[in-house]
Amino acid sequence: MNKKKKAAIGAFAVLRILLLVLIAAALFQVGKKAYAFGYQVFAEEPASDPPGKKAAVTIEEGISAKELAALLKSKRLIRDERVFWVQYQLSEYKDKLKSGSYILNSSWTSEEILSTLSGEDETETETSGE
Repeated sequence: MNKKKKAAIGAFAVLRILLLVLIAAALFQVGKKAYAFGYQVFAEEPASDPPGKKAAVTIEEGISAKELAALLKSKRLIRDERVFWVQYQLSEYKDKLKSGSYILNSSWTSEEILSTLSGEDETETETSGE
């Protein structure tokens, strides 16, 4: 009976160690993905290399950040909608978008795109729809 008890305790210890290894591996993978996402948010990489491609975008009054991200993704001006959404939420341009028609470039960073859409960058072609 003593040998059976020791075997059960040993098997339980091995299972606990295996469970801890699996948890550590899962945490490592989650951390790796979180780091990659955070890097994309703060790295400011444009959708394409210069000179890029121009695209016309019309911003409607009251457009949400998710709708804007989907629009820019469909025009191939950004790489990832979720990354752009976070960049918008953290930017100084949050809630400062102006409706209108804009010409944007795929070689611009999210910061440059948001600056233009908020009216901060007056050098770009813009037709205000207010």
